[in-house]
Amino acid sequence: MSYLTITKLKGHASIQDLGRPSAQHLGFSASGAADEYSYLLANQLLNNASSAPALEVTLGQLSLTATDTCHMVITGADCQAFIVNEQKKPLNVPNNQVFTLTKGNELHLFMPKKQLHSYIAIAGGFLSKRWLNSASQTASEYALGFGEKKLAIGQNLCFSTVEQSNTYPLTSQPSHYFHQDEQLALRFLPSGFWHNITVNKQQQLLAQKYQITPKSNRMGYRLSGKPLHLHDNSSLLSKPVNYGAIQLPDDGQIIILMKERQTIGGYPVLGTVIQTDLFRLSQKRPGEYVNFVAVTLEQAQAQLLAFKTKFAS
Repeated sequence: MSYLTITKLKGHASIQDLGRPSAQHLGFSASGAADEYSYLLANQLLNNASSAPALEVTLGQLSLTATDTCHMVITGADCQAFIVNEQKKPLNVPNNQVFTLTKGNELHLFMPKKQLHSYIAIAGGFLSKRWLNSASQTASEYALGFGEKKLAIGQNLCFSTVEQSNTYPLTSQPSHYFHQDEQLALRFLPSGFWHNITVNKQQQLLAQKYQITPKSNRMGYRLSGKPLHLHDNSSLLSKPVNYGAIQLPDDGQIIILMKERQTIGGYPVLGTVIQTDLFRLSQKRPGEYVNFVAVTLEQAQAQLLAFKTKFAS
């Protein structure tokens, strides 16, 4: 069996694919790649299936050593990756470009200067334990033992040598501008609850900018701004929650549910952030700012269709 050995891991890394959204009714997190744009781009550059398992690395600081030659690509946050060969000579590895990691060579990633998640894909995808039709790992479910164990130093990431026989162009790919550095405008579909609050409260949400707090993670992004207080929510019943739900807790500070969200919740929901903007949000760091823009269902569908068309196989 061929594999990559993890020789350094100071950030966080996990195996991710497109997740298991159809399993939420069973009480399990949907999970999946936080930034689907970068994940799908990585697989597209390698001619992989769109759901091929890849490595999601948060804040870099990862090193891998190859036992066999393989074709790979790195997308997402730029970790200034480089390869060290047998002569101990470093070779820079640009993002969004297929490269070859030769047997015995080492791949090193530093902490990125911006964004959070990098995606390391390999030709054919990593060979990983699956359950509920997905290889995605979820931090809150490691103890259940259904999927691969939590990644750590010394662990081997297996891959197929058969998939490495193809030749890939080593020329640079075109630049991609899906992610932008400026303040992110989160487009959302208003809920029935939103339409029942006062216009003044609606304008309070739409007029201000919110700062991402350090408590944000793959489960939910917590925002800080002028508190939006409505009424006593203690009588609300828990109900299923969806990806991108804009929750309003009693403290008036907004939470946006992400890929590792819980399955049910009792907070009022002001609306749902459209998927393409959730992928962008997943790369934003604590301290950065966002604002909200209400859109129609037709606008949201058009955005998602354009995104899906780009990665259609």
